[in-house]
Amino acid sequence: MNFKTYLMRVLTPLHVGAGTGLGYVDLPIYREAHTDFPAIPASTIKGVFRTEEIRKVSKKKGKEAKQVEEQLTKYDPKEQNAKDDDIQHLYELFGNQKKEGSVVFTDARVLYFPVKSLKGIFAYVTCPYVIRRFSEDTGENTPDIDISDRNMCKVLNGSSVVVKTNNKDNLVVLEEFALKAEEENSKLPGVKFLGKSRIVIVHDDLFTYFVKTYTEIQTHIKVGIETGTVEEGALWTEEYVPAETIFYFKVSSDYSIDNHKKMQIGGNSSTGKGIVEVLEL
Repeated sequence: MNFKTYLMRVLTPLHVGAGTGLGYVDLPIYREAHTDFPAIPASTIKGVFRTEEIRKVSKKKGKEAKQVEEQLTKYDPKEQNAKDDDIQHLYELFGNQKKEGSVVFTDARVLYFPVKSLKGIFAYVTCPYVIRRFSEDTGENTPDIDISDRNMCKVLNGSSVVVKTNNKDNLVVLEEFALKAEEENSKLPGVKFLGKSRIVIVHDDLFTYFVKTYTEIQTHIKVGIETGTVEEGALWTEEYVPAETIFYFKVSSDYSIDNHKKMQIGGNSSTGKGIVEVLEL
């Protein structure tokens, strides 16, 4: 099976949940079990595109989306009276309880994570493990980069996050970490969209620390309509993947996604959360 690779740029904080947390965050984000990296399950991505296709058909037919979904759920091509080109197309793409659809999605895995920088506002941070995994997942040629010193990082030519010191060392300061910077001239994934100036490659362990520690934690309350004060027990914290995080995912080549397509994924859509941009690599 052939696949296309897409990047997903998070435009507003994104929450794809993992149930109730046991730590200080009541509603944590979904993470990979073996790496603890933020991720988006393939089922979530597929559900978003399925819903969008159903809405297109509902608009074309002048029906409610719920009615079209019910037709798709009950659709059986063996029944003579079931002939409907639009529903048949949805059935072939996404299937139902009787048959699997033809479109295959993979989980969205993190490629670059935004970290506050002393210079240049923020950096797109990645690490050798992530770059190597991207190459294995997509078949794209990527450089074999090695960073053995946790106090070092690599940047591309023309980086905007490098700080020049008095002793002529090049430093990149990410949050509380001052890293000695070396220049890397290899071609990295996504550069044509993100540019060279913000990309920083750090040690695997430091990248893991960043993605575990520097997500957004928002505190929510519920205010009583009549009292105007916080209702008792109505206080909770929710974790978000920060804006400017870059994921990648693959879709079988029989399904095309418009380049620079904007869509919403995850919870809290009514407050503008989870808006992303999809870019074909």
